[in-house]
Amino acid sequence: MPAQSTLGIQLVPEVRPVHLWAYLLVAIISSAYAGALAVLQPGLLHAMGIAPGEQATLTGNLAALQELVFILLLGPIGALADRVGRRLVYSVGLLLTGLGYALYAQAGSVSELVALRLIVALGSAAVVGMMVTVIADYPQEQDRGKANGLQGMVATFGAFIPPMLLPLPAVFAAGGMTELGAQQATFAVAGSLGAFAAVIAAVGLSGQAGRIAAAAQPPLRVLLKEGLRSTRDPAIALACAAAFTSRGVLAVTGAFMSLWLVQHGTGVLGMSGSEAMSKLAMPRVLVIVTGALVGALLMGFLSDRMRRVTAVALASGLTTVVYLSLFMVKDPTAPWVFALLTCMGIAEISAFVASQALVGQQAPAALRGVIIGFFGVAGAVGILVGTTLGGVMFRDIGPSAPFVLFGAINAVVFVWALLQRRQPDALPEPAYG
Repeated sequence: MPAQSTLGIQLVPEVRPVHLWAYLLVAIISSAYAGALAVLQPGLLHAMGIAPGEQATLTGNLAALQELVFILLLGPIGALADRVGRRLVYSVGLLLTGLGYALYAQAGSVSELVALRLIVALGSAAVVGMMVTVIADYPQEQDRGKANGLQGMVATFGAFIPPMLLPLPAVFAAGGMTELGAQQATFAVAGSLGAFAAVIAAVGLSGQAGRIAAAAQPPLRVLLKEGLRSTRDPAIALACAAAFTSRGVLAVTGAFMSLWLVQHGTGVLGMSGSEAMSKLAMPRVLVIVTGALVGALLMGFLSDRMRRVTAVALASGLTTVVYLSLFMVKDPTAPWVFALLTCMGIAEISAFVASQALVGQQAPAALRGVIIGFFGVAGAVGILVGTTLGGVMFRDIGPSAPFVLFGAINAVVFVWALLQRRQPDALPEPAYG
């Protein structure tokens, strides 16, 4: 089959334009699920009658549980996708995530919430792993950065979906539902998105891209072993380190920037919580998102015009400067901070795009799923560190501390990337035996 192109991206021969378009639609919903529980869960916990003092602890524990599931399962899920294909794993993951959301609000106790969160986590692990793996499969090498930049932009658009679900409980309640019933209906709507995306993935994604031919498939144990061994490649190890920092940076920004602004508004400016959210947090979060949209396209373009190790160095260097600069911020509402927030958005998504482009380049086709699975594990650890250790530092040191922490960690990745530029990028195909 001759190679085709769409959106300025040259595709590998087994991928047609419709496959990429289907992926982008599925990726929007996949990205929406990444933040949907954080947005929807507070209303559910309140409707369930869980005491306010317990809600924060429960929220943190449930989030940590999901990241632990990611750490345990992303590698095996990637290996499975190398054997049975991305389309099947992605479709089942979306369907399981949607089912988990629909059932989540039916929980009658904390123990049921935990059990249902495990279903969501299992489906989400497949979704997260395949969202990165598929975009590594589809483009030809010269357009890999552009494809990842496009995926980063789409992922940013997906982040707007969860806030659009927030008015639904009030709408359902106005129609006569109880508060808990309104929450259950809202979660059912969120779950239906997964079912819709599962259908699109099942009929729209390529069934051949990235799949190992049946005759060449090694045992799953061997595939996992070879995938783990391949992470010793210096460039793949660098990509995993960049995944740790880039996902950690995204988690820290999402978890603590709005909190910082709301606390400043209520504690210093005398605002109410809702007033601080609308007047302080919302416009500044939109500035970060706008920067992310620009950064996704910019880093995607640059990643195809320089060595991808150099792109990682550029992204991590920018993130280092920007996030260390937050140490100087005493008033997060100062006008000059808007420029810094724009740079934050550019930096955080640039690190995300550059790390994905590098691991996609370095991972051999026969091991791409499992290697990107371990790449995802590194990202999950970064999220776990960012949200847990970052929360402690925010409370005990100051609101800028989590940002400064990841600025310092990015400095290590920056130096590592500069040193890695002296080494070749090529990774030989492994021999199975």
